[in-house]
Amino acid sequence: MKIVFFGNATEKIAAIRYRVQKFADMLEAEGNQCVVCLHSSVNFYLKYFENQPKYKKIIYWLCVWLNRWLQLRYIFNADVVFLRGPIFKYGPPIFEYIIYYLLRKNLVFDIDDAVWEKPAFVKNWTLKLVDFDWAKKMCNICAGAVVGNRYLEEHVKQWEAKKIVIVPTCIDMEKHQPKKEYPKHNNPVIIGWTGLHTNLGYLDILKEPLRELSKKYPIQLFIASNGLDYNIDGVNVIFENWKSEKEFEYLQKPDIGLMPLIDTPRARGKCAFKALQYMGVGTPVVISPVGMNAEVIEDGVHGFFARTSEEWYDRLEKLITDPELREQMGRKARQRVIELYSFEANYPRLKEFLLDISKG
Repeated sequence: MKIVFFGNATEKIAAIRYRVQKFADMLEAEGNQCVVCLHSSVNFYLKYFENQPKYKKIIYWLCVWLNRWLQLRYIFNADVVFLRGPIFKYGPPIFEYIIYYLLRKNLVFDIDDAVWEKPAFVKNWTLKLVDFDWAKKMCNICAGAVVGNRYLEEHVKQWEAKKIVIVPTCIDMEKHQPKKEYPKHNNPVIIGWTGLHTNLGYLDILKEPLRELSKKYPIQLFIASNGLDYNIDGVNVIFENWKSEKEFEYLQKPDIGLMPLIDTPRARGKCAFKALQYMGVGTPVVISPVGMNAEVIEDGVHGFFARTSEEWYDRLEKLITDPELREQMGRKARQRVIELYSFEANYPRLKEFLLDISKG
């Protein structure tokens, strides 16, 4: 079986590494032929896009546009074409229509977010160029849909997707090694958050609880992200610009991991990936029970749910003051990921789905 994967970003983005590249590697290891087509290399992206002036970003998107036309050559003898998001970010899905109507290939699309909703904290004129009906249109032309959770499944069912499989954004347990130790008297207690800078706004709901906790306990908020700095008055915040080679250090360093969300349609579509990554290395989490977040832990077993400022304060205080509880929850959290959210637990389902699609 030959599968051509179109990723909608570079390998700097977690969804490309964990929903495209890793599955392609596993499929190839079993004798399948896989071609992964991305926007560009990470180096080219950093040189011409991230934190770059507007004229360089325009050059970047022109290069991506041209590169997409060149990548169409891989499709001619493909059995399945896997679309990890739109082939080109802006405008109508021209490339997708070409592949379906002119090249007559079996298409599968993959989503791990409510991509029909606008991002929560992004205010940019380029959003006007994004086709927020992309997933709905793909339901009409694709032979199947790969979705990250049940909330997304419900939506593509409404749009009459032909075949659907739920595959969470999986955790690579070979790379997510367990913590070497759980400090008993660490000072400060490190509370961690990692993710794209466009999601930093979710941390705002923790400002007051963290201020109050900082008055009482020696804590540090450790953030690994791209883009600009982030500060909270009265809180010891350490901000580090995210680097791929330190990805797992960012997860192991904190004593407690965070995934706060606001209950919106966009947030309900998220695949709890930040929480799962922390859990994968044995870091206990405190998370908002929104969307898939409400499924990945048992409250009080693998971490805690928090809905209000009072609950955030209370749950974090429990973990700050009890290192034994942190270790107990962290170990159970890692085991839960192994059983339910690892590649080993989910790869067979995706492989069988793609084999079925390839048969037409």
